[in-house]
Amino acid sequence: MIELDCRGKGTAAGRIVIERYNSLAPGSRFSARMNTYGSPLRVALLEAGLRHRALRSVDGTWELLIERGLSPAQGSIPGVHHVVDDGQGSVWASRRAPQVARIDAHERRVIAAVDVARGAAHLALDVERGRLYVADAAAGEILALRAADLKLLDRWAAPGAPQLPTVSPEGVVCVTGGANGTLTIARPRASGYDVETFPVGRSPHGTAISLDGGHVFVACAGDGELIKVRLSDGRVTGRCKVGDGPTHLRTAGRRIYSANSWDGTVTCVTEEGEWVGHVTSGGWAHALEISPDQRWLWVANYYDDTLAVFDAKTLERVALLETDAYPHGVDISPDGRYVVATGFSSNTLRVYDAGARTLLRRVEVGYGSSHSAFAGSNAFVGCSVADHLACIDLPAGNMTARIAL
Repeated sequence: MIELDCRGKGTAAGRIVIERYNSLAPGSRFSARMNTYGSPLRVALLEAGLRHRALRSVDGTWELLIERGLSPAQGSIPGVHHVVDDGQGSVWASRRAPQVARIDAHERRVIAAVDVARGAAHLALDVERGRLYVADAAAGEILALRAADLKLLDRWAAPGAPQLPTVSPEGVVCVTGGANGTLTIARPRASGYDVETFPVGRSPHGTAISLDGGHVFVACAGDGELIKVRLSDGRVTGRCKVGDGPTHLRTAGRRIYSANSWDGTVTCVTEEGEWVGHVTSGGWAHALEISPDQRWLWVANYYDDTLAVFDAKTLERVALLETDAYPHGVDISPDGRYVVATGFSSNTLRVYDAGARTLLRRVEVGYGSSHSAFAGSNAFVGCSVADHLACIDLPAGNMTARIAL
């Protein structure tokens, strides 16, 4: 077995491991020796989909035992990754590259495309104001585009490799800088934005806006905490412990649900930080989604290739469903009928009957399926390795189009 010595490599250790991972054939195994196994490295490997076992040595160093999956590391390739929709027939998609595109969902064709970023990560759509926000992780920036034609309207610094932008009902844009422990807030003004960056904690990742739109909650994986930040001035107004390694958040009313990746749990707290419940979900519990009626919570467990379904009120687990390899995204159709769980390390994904909580079908879409958006009875899925947007007819259960950006 190949042995990789990353001791003394500092922040470059994760990059070295990912490069070696990508160079090997699927099924190959190797080990990597590390000085530390902290939250920045753990989040990087989790997001990349590098499944591993971490063993502590007697000298205090760490050995990671890693097996190469069918796809290269997520985030290391420039294919189509993130998609969003407006519920009115338009879908926007980005590649982890310069390209961002708007797609006519009815005609299934690109109607606007721009090379605007160094490395677009994720998107956030403000339907009311007609703006699309692009997190450029490579450049450390957020870009504001006019959603209709993708004209660049503004851009600002967002340090720390921004990944997951969020927009409040008032148009305030928030994004975490996981690499440097910060939160950047951009408040719209008559002309441009008022932008500030604040420290929040170790390895911040996902965010969620409060019910009244006045606060943002930040999951800090390195601290095991949820941080409550007032949008008007960036002041931290509360914090509470959740599970180990909180990464993604979802809200239902005044409740906040946190997927905690390191201990594979889900924690529910109120907006005031009061503990509601804490349950086991599965290995690397990460992506999560709430049904439109707020009755059910769906959680993708990256390490286990499973989808756990909970009663959102009681946190009783009502189902545990198999997924394809590395379910990087779980998304629910707006009508609440279908759940799509992607399989990044597979060329298929799975579609479930949301009401019955049963598998409907597996659909071949190409390798690297990541995130989904919806238009009518169709799902549009970004497939990073295949580098296209796959259109799935949900009732029929087949792919009807491949759209290149």
